[in-house]
Amino acid sequence: MIRINLLPYREAQRAQRSQLLVLAFIGVLLLAALLYYGIYSIFSARVSAEQQKVRYLQGVTTQLDKKIASIADLRKKRDELLSREGIITDLQDQRDMVVRLFNTLARVTPDGIFLTKLQQTGNSIRVNGYSQTNSQVAAFMRSIEASKIFAKPELNIISKSKLGNEEVGQFTLQMSIRPPAAANKSDASAQHKDTQP
Repeated sequence: MIRINLLPYREAQRAQRSQLLVLAFIGVLLLAALLYYGIYSIFSARVSAEQQKVRYLQGVTTQLDKKIASIADLRKKRDELLSREGIITDLQDQRDMVVRLFNTLARVTPDGIFLTKLQQTGNSIRVNGYSQTNSQVAAFMRSIEASKIFAKPELNIISKSKLGNEEVGQFTLQMSIRPPAAANKSDASAQHKDTQP
């Protein structure tokens, strides 16, 4: 027997296809949403990890800034202590300078020279005095140059003058004081020369 299907099968196939298309579209949308969510969660995890690194680096930077500030304070204190030490060393070196000046001046002054005035201004000394002859003044200048404390003697004025009944030469001499370090070096070099055979 022959069966004839009189139902509209094409419309049923169309309805079935449209349902499949809708289901496929919904599946694609769900897949796209899942993919988007996955990418979003990966990037948000990376962003949060980078933010954690930034926070950690900011904390480390803050600690380093504190350490740098403390190092700067320590350097400042060290410089202050070094400057104080330098002042104390200078004072220590100059403590007996007056005694050494007068001892050396008495030792280098030849016979026939009479000193009348001694004036110190900083590292410069001005000496006024009388001499019997000009050669004695020259010998005085040579012994000043050879001394360990004085340097650069300069004769400013030399003139004839009367002292009592005698005719003498009146002079003004200027010299500089060697720094204590230079005097110590010259002492050490002199001792070194003495010890060499």
